[in-house]
Amino acid sequence: MSSIRVLADRVANQIAAGEVVERPAAVVKELLENSLDAGATRVVIDFSRGGKAQIVIEDDGRGMTAEEASLCLLRHATSKIRVVADLDRVATFGFRGEAIPSIASVSRFTLQTRSTGEPSGTEVLVLGGRTVHVRDHGMAVGTRIEVANLFNPVPARLKFLKTDETESAHIVRLVRLYAVAHPAVGFLLREDGREIFRSPGDAPLLDRVREIWGRQVAEEVTVMPPFQREGMRLTGLLGKPGVSRGTRQDLITVVNGRPVDSRTMAFALTESYHTLIPKGRYPLAFVFLEIDPAWVDVNVHPAKREVRFRDEAKVRGFIIGSVLAALRARGGDGLPVETLPPSVASVASTPPGPPASAMVSAAGGAGAIAPGPSAPDAQVLRADSLRAAPLRLGWRPVGRVREDRVIFETPTGLVLLDLGAAHQRILYEDILARFTTGGAVSQPLLVPMALELEPLPAAVLKERAGLLSAAGFVFEEYGRNFWRVAALPSWLEPAAAESFIRDLLAEMARREGDFGRSELAYEALAKVAVRGARRRSDAMSDAEVLTLAEALFRTSQPGSCPRGRRTFIEWTDADLGRRFG
Repeated sequence: MSSIRVLADRVANQIAAGEVVERPAAVVKELLENSLDAGATRVVIDFSRGGKAQIVIEDDGRGMTAEEASLCLLRHATSKIRVVADLDRVATFGFRGEAIPSIASVSRFTLQTRSTGEPSGTEVLVLGGRTVHVRDHGMAVGTRIEVANLFNPVPARLKFLKTDETESAHIVRLVRLYAVAHPAVGFLLREDGREIFRSPGDAPLLDRVREIWGRQVAEEVTVMPPFQREGMRLTGLLGKPGVSRGTRQDLITVVNGRPVDSRTMAFALTESYHTLIPKGRYPLAFVFLEIDPAWVDVNVHPAKREVRFRDEAKVRGFIIGSVLAALRARGGDGLPVETLPPSVASVASTPPGPPASAMVSAAGGAGAIAPGPSAPDAQVLRADSLRAAPLRLGWRPVGRVREDRVIFETPTGLVLLDLGAAHQRILYEDILARFTTGGAVSQPLLVPMALELEPLPAAVLKERAGLLSAAGFVFEEYGRNFWRVAALPSWLEPAAAESFIRDLLAEMARREGDFGRSELAYEALAKVAVRGARRRSDAMSDAEVLTLAEALFRTSQPGSCPRGRRTFIEWTDADLGRRFG
């Protein structure tokens, strides 16, 4: 008897569901795309318990006949393509014919639909992949699909889902993306019967972003004029110069109406802003690319999140040229350039000697490092002023190289010290020590800071409130996605707090696994904390430079910064001798 068998359709569908239906938001995505493919002008989405208990999507599209309703439950049954060549010009969202049978195999699936011209509709009930009944159903033209008890037939999958708040946030973000990508379609999103947002059709893009993304985001963008070239058209909204984000969450890219993660488009947009935002940050943008379907491959990812262009360089060049032209037209070549964010903390101007963890701020906060003098009043680091006061390390400063590095003469040779990398290492270990020992000190804010968050960062904040509280933050929830910040860690400057919190929550959402275990969470949190900690030597006094070098060698890993970059380079007398022959 052969050991190789053909799997039953029910088993094959549940296997396919593992690729197509990762979480409740994936169910919403597949069904929402079917509604758009059906020509819907109005889509209503209801869900409860993060989509685990129930998801209902209703549209006014063209609907299906009774025969089509039964056929759509078969694997690889689709109306979108016919032959292999059609894959080269996919103009619809769906085309594989896997989504509906996969969803029906892991839930209680009810399909109600009526096609134009049909006297009545059809209802199909499927329970865990088994068809229970197919019968007539009275309804208006369109389709209504209810998915209940998701993953009940495969309870092991439920263990991998996140909290209801997190799963809800993924659904809200996904519907927001499609609502922005399709301004001609009206969307209504409700959770447990409570309206989350409503966006009427035929609204201008900027108004729709204001309605869906919020007033603050709408005030940070301006309308981009359309650009066309060789079968490509680019439109959208561009962030104003100086507006940036710590992650790509607000870098929205849409290709032929499909929200996608495109490295080519993200790189082109980031490159266009390279003189307008700090290095390592991302612009705010809503960019819509219309391109010949033959030039783009959407069949490169199981969930169709990514696309690949036939000519990546051509698309990248078109986007860069168009965005740069829009930015120059808005403000000319003299666009304001945002300076690097202020240091989270800077090295204290205290006599050399105390370890890094013993440095305190002027306000008396343990673990904080007091800010040094501002750049206009700071002494310029000069070779003659550094030759005095030898360090306990036996090093003697010789001079400055390219403003942010210092050369030291040592008993065994020469050392070139990177001040920014050294400062990050010191601050990282100091903050990490406070986290892990529970010694984080908070500083109450005189006026609490109001914070409106995106659904996913808000869910992360709610889920990891204990971790952030241990780190010195005090948050108070006073509405859906609205929070009040009452206190900050002593090392965080209030002026930089909002930007830092947003970046931190975005990073926590991106790296869910790292923030699930306390030891990894504290390490990741400390790395985020020092990301903006950069110092220029012309803003540091002599005492600060000496203290910095000594404090570096009291850390556990003085040779590298938290990101792995070297803090200093050493040449021994033997190395120098060999170089001079």
